Amino acid sequence: MRMMRSCWPIALMAIAGTGLAAAHAASPAATAAVKARKANYKEIGGAFKTINDEVKTGNPDLATIRPLARDIATRAAGQLKWFPKGSGPESGEKTRAKPAIWSDMAGFNSAHAAFLTAANGLNTAIASGNPAHIAQAQKTLGGTCKTCHDRYREAD
Repeated sequence: MRMMRSCWPIALMAIAGTGLAAAHAASPAATAAVKARKANYKEIGGAFKTINDEVKTGNPDLATIRPLARDIATRAAGQLKWFPKGSGPESGEKTRAKPAIWSDMAGFNSAHAAFLTAANGLNTAIASGNPAHIAQAQKTLGGTCKTCHDRYREAD
């Protein structure tokens, strides 16, 4: 009997701890949002790296970079959907998205608009076929990425 009394507090703490852990687990919606944004940014990063490597040659292969730039612009158009409320650090998901995204939504929307404009500008430059225009548009696009990362993304 004495042993049972001493076990109850331990059992209750274990049950309470399990409940707290479940309460802090990310919601399925937050998990899906974080997973989607990580996947999309991985694709954007890979495409941008290939474009950057091509631009560095001085004569980028248009057949290589054209579909990559289109993909970046398409993903950029849907970017805001990757940040639903509740999918930030408070969700319990591992994310480098700063809370400032949601507390400064006007600023984040502005950064998104600049990114989308630059992504479309890169496509226009590629359509021109002019390597200097492509290089400038690629630099502009990279600048929009850096601006957003500096404000709204935790460092590695």
